[in-house]
Amino acid sequence: MSLEPAVAILQQLDLFAGLDPVRLEVVAFTCERREYAPGATLFTEGDEADCAYLILGGEAVMLARDDAGSPNALRLDTGDLIGETALFEPGKRRTTVRAVTSLYTLRIGRDMFQRLLGEFPEMAGSVAARLADRLNAVGAELEDLRSRLAIQGKKGEGGNE
Repeated sequence: MSLEPAVAILQQLDLFAGLDPVRLEVVAFTCERREYAPGATLFTEGDEADCAYLILGGEAVMLARDDAGSPNALRLDTGDLIGETALFEPGKRRTTVRAVTSLYTLRIGRDMFQRLLGEFPEMAGSVAARLADRLNAVGAELEDLRSRLAIQGKKGEGGNE
């Protein structure tokens, strides 16, 4: 498989925004390509999380359980980045991911990703900006939740009259 399809998909990810195509070729060349047969497991909940997977082709399903223990499934396909947090910190997988069809991925290892951040300052700046945006979004969601809970608390107090 040539590098062009992988580079085209990498260009669409916020994580790699700001990198010119030549550097994206380095990323695509450096990462390991993996192919999975339908039904094969990429990783299982509880596995060590040391990489992310970019789907270059095919479909997968992410299986997880909600707080009540009920199963949930999320369909994944070309262009989806799976396990992105593993690029930033060690941890355990919180989900299981299985191939639904023949699946072609780019395995992005944490060590390699961290080296790229050191070698390409514009990438590090882009990643920092993206993480800041995510933190702002989470802060806004928490503020919204706090407001809704405060309103519900007041309604509960008023309902006792």
